[in-house]
Amino acid sequence: MKKVLALLIAMLLSVSMLSGCGSNENESDQNQETAVENESAPTNGENMVSTDCKGNVLTWNLGIDSKTLDPAHSVSSDSKSVVNNTFEGLMRAGAGGIQPAMAADMPQEKINEDGTVTLTYTLREASWSDGQPVKAQDFEFAWKRSADPKTQAENAYMMSALLHYDQIAQGIKEADELGVKAVDDTTLEVTLKQPAAYFNQMLTLPAFMPLREDIISDDDSWSKNPQKAVSNGPFTLVGYTEGKELVLEKNKNYWNKDNVSLDYIVARMLDENFAPVGMAFGDIVMTEGEISQPENQTDTNGNTVEVPKLAETVTAEKTASNKVVNLVVNANTGNKLLQNKDVREALSTALDRTAAAQAAGGEVLLSADGMGTEILSASADTEKALSVIEENISDENAEDKEIEIVYLENDKTAAALETVKSAWESLGLTVTLTAQDAQTFMLSRNSLQYDDVLCSVWEADVSDQELYLQPYLSSNAQSACGYTNPEFDNAMMEAIQAQGEERTSNLDKAEEILLGDAYVMPLYREMITTTTNTAKVSGWSVDAAGTYWFGNATLSGK
Repeated sequence: MKKVLALLIAMLLSVSMLSGCGSNENESDQNQETAVENESAPTNGENMVSTDCKGNVLTWNLGIDSKTLDPAHSVSSDSKSVVNNTFEGLMRAGAGGIQPAMAADMPQEKINEDGTVTLTYTLREASWSDGQPVKAQDFEFAWKRSADPKTQAENAYMMSALLHYDQIAQGIKEADELGVKAVDDTTLEVTLKQPAAYFNQMLTLPAFMPLREDIISDDDSWSKNPQKAVSNGPFTLVGYTEGKELVLEKNKNYWNKDNVSLDYIVARMLDENFAPVGMAFGDIVMTEGEISQPENQTDTNGNTVEVPKLAETVTAEKTASNKVVNLVVNANTGNKLLQNKDVREALSTALDRTAAAQAAGGEVLLSADGMGTEILSASADTEKALSVIEENISDENAEDKEIEIVYLENDKTAAALETVKSAWESLGLTVTLTAQDAQTFMLSRNSLQYDDVLCSVWEADVSDQELYLQPYLSSNAQSACGYTNPEFDNAMMEAIQAQGEERTSNLDKAEEILLGDAYVMPLYREMITTTTNTAKVSGWSVDAAGTYWFGNATLSGK
């Protein structure tokens, strides 16, 4: 490990943070050799590296070498962040909410007699990075490609709001029958199977980015090839060195290029051990997660290399994520106490949500989504809960005082569940915490193969109240607890068909029903932490999915 760190330091000492100083011939030769060996990289030697970059260059730690940069397959935050800055969909999330991006305006909407909804988008005049116009056909191709089972796209399910997607996924219909059609070069007609108020938010996600049919290959190798990866966003891929860095250049054909101040983004691939060293030496100005002052290192000759002190302007910022952590009770539990609604409510009342959130480094969650009315209490009411438990305990169900909570093995989750264990044991119960590996946990969650309580993490694709409640519809197998209540279902159906205040009112009603039944006990929301040198970079943003945006980023202190 020390030898690897020493090699990293040697690299850090030779690289300027914000501006290039000319290519190193040996390094360029090495990068070209790597590129030839890597099928995803160009074979003609035209592959930029960080030392080629001039002007305003943001050095950002991507963390890992993303598995893919193909929007149809982009599911991890690192991949989505690159896609978000190289591609652009019909909409983009901004400070004022969802705003038109490739679309010239918000869509025209028509509710059809059969309950479907037609949305018509008009594209703005825009070009790809190679100068060709962005067309409505590029969106139609990309969406149908993603929905096609032959593509095996991880993001295919995001097309589920579109007409005929379900039949396409089942092999009953062909992908060409998906509810999206290019009427002409600048008009895209989208048909939803039912109203989906959150659909325009979905259009900011990678799955809905346009793609050029003449560029895309059968696999995703094109996505890391700077000679093939044309893009329509503020930046375009011009360099890829496997396992080391990506280089993004300002897209001179981007429709909003005048408002993009960065010339280049160099995305490093440093893990959590290397990132603090990179920040100390100034090789990166931002990275995900919190960092602390790294120790001095040893170079390849065994000499001590002093690591500079982190600048006082290096600070960590937290952003609420779209991941919520809930305790869910198995609706099929044989535990007579947990079958009792009053007891479940009491257990929820006994939770110290503030303590749980602090233990996990999260944010207190007082509803199922954190977006509607705050229904629950942040602090515990142990006295009230204890009286309910005592009323419902008898010799016949004394053995049910033992409750097992299963969870996916994770230190932060474990810390939060210790507060739950303490709270419930103060009621005279015996609580066992059982950590499970990923395979076992998914079986427990998806097949309800757990006895009592499961700690569930639900991640919505976009921050909309409806998407946090959808899992608990009787028709949805994703609840992790088998919950069913016709009253909840009806309120949700009313919300789906409504708009504005009526929709919000029905969603709030559904949420109150859900939490009143107390099969679902919200605990905390996970947070996204980003460390930056605030004196060097500003104007960046990260959304609730952990996706970064640098279209408005600026640099100073060069």
